[in-house]
Amino acid sequence: MSTLNFTPRVSVFDANVGVGHRHDRRYPFESSDQLLEEMAHHGVDRALVYEVQGELISPTQGNDALHKWTDSNHALVPQYVAGCDTESINQLTDLDKDGKLSNVRLHNTEECRLPFVPWVYDDLLTWLTDQNIPLWISLADTPPTEIVETLSKHPNLEVVLVGAHYVHSLMIRPMLHALPNTYLELSRYENIKGIEKLAQEFGTNRLLYGSFFPRYAMGPMLFTLHHLSMSEEDLASICAKNLEGILSLSK
Repeated sequence: MSTLNFTPRVSVFDANVGVGHRHDRRYPFESSDQLLEEMAHHGVDRALVYEVQGELISPTQGNDALHKWTDSNHALVPQYVAGCDTESINQLTDLDKDGKLSNVRLHNTEECRLPFVPWVYDDLLTWLTDQNIPLWISLADTPPTEIVETLSKHPNLEVVLVGAHYVHSLMIRPMLHALPNTYLELSRYENIKGIEKLAQEFGTNRLLYGSFFPRYAMGPMLFTLHHLSMSEEDLASICAKNLEGILSLSK
């Protein structure tokens, strides 16, 4: 029996990793050290991490719980979850004043039964734009029509769309054209030749490696990217450099 060995050829910064237990699902690890071991197993150097309970129950409480994962681990970059309420925006404002906020993630709008529409989220989106803070939005948890219609009113806001499935294939190109300040995370974009076609049309600078762990495994998309027809420079951009640029982080 043959053994499959894979080691990334470039630095890897995962743009989409959840941590912590959900109310309805246990996390596979109890500590950040165990997560770091999983990352090392796949050759992932750094990860942008959010607290999964913050997506569904309480962004503020989830954000408070994130510190135990990230405070002593420079390889785990915090991603705070944003809701549309005043308490959430106030918490994010305080984090920004303390220099801790490089990005935020929208909570799960469908699970929270809140439509992603301007009259609910304009205050948050305006504040993020004014503070030049990029926003992560899950295509798996937010209706695409709402994303395009709402973000079109905030054209200067940088946005990363995560969790695009192959069922979104016919939507992604028009979305990226309609929202030119938007990037695509590739964790589930598995349609044949789909990534190569996007890279040819939009350039690799709008594409990011992410795993959506623990919803999905950490390794498959990273392996896939290393076996596409692209230059080492483009591979390095997708696997780390584009994310570093969005977050204004040095290597």
